[in-house]
Parts: sequence; C-alpha cells; structure tokens
Amino acid sequence: MLHRAIIIFLIINNLQVQAQDVAKDSCRRLEAEDFYIRMHSCPYPLVLDIRSYREFRRERLPGAILVESRAELEKMSDSLDRDQPLFLYCENDNRSQVACRMLCGMEFRNVYDLRGGLEAWRLNPYPLDRKKIRKKPPH
Repeated sequence: MLHRAIIIFLIINNLQVQAQDVAKDSCRRLEAEDFYIRMHSCPYPLVLDIRSYREFRRERLPGAILVESRAELEKMSDSLDRDQPLFLYCENDNRSQVACRMLCGMEFRNVYDLRGGLEAWRLNPYPLDRKKIRKKPPH
C-alpha cells in the first residue's frame, strides 16, 4: 500500500513539474535585439506597455497598448486568443515580469518579456514613439 502511495505521489509531482515547465516555456524573457526581431517577425504582434499613463504618454514602443493595472490585463485577456503573440515591457522589466507570469498562468502560450525594459531598449537603435499624448482616453 505504501509503495502504491509513493508511486502516485511521484506521478502527481512529475505532472506538476511538467506543468511548470510548460508555463516557463510559454513565457520568454528576451534581450532587446531578440525582442525586436521576434516582434517584427510576427504578422500581428500585440505589444503591451505595463507602465503608468504618465510614463506611456512620454514615450512608448510603436503601436503599444497601455495596460496600467492587473484588472485591465485580466479584462483584456478574456478577449484574446491564447496563441496570440504578446510582447510585454515596462520601464525596467519588474512590472512586465509579473504580468508575464500572470498571463502564462492563464495559459497564454506566446508571451515575451523585454529583459531590462525600456531602459535596455533605449541602449539600441530601435524606434520609440515620442509623439505627445495630451489626454488620457476614457475607459
């Protein structure tokens, strides 16, 4: 009986480890160059800016959509395809890492996080949209 319990425990533990590996595989942290290449190799990338409106209005990646809060991300995720490539960034990658883990936990399979955030992006010759945004759009 004890032998059977040990085998069941090992099987369950193995399944949990495999599920964690899938979540890790679906959430990739990329250096700026790889992030840029991967983003531009996707036909319809969705770029999510995980910063505050104040930060977003100064500069952002071209075509980025602002997602200021966990609630906004949860609401948005309800309408997204789980296979849609999602490219996340924030100022230094702290907030985007949290958002990536959240999305991977929701079984999104193609989530990319910009390692080092915009701080790393600015060190490269990649484009930034610096067009001023004056008013916050209503939700």
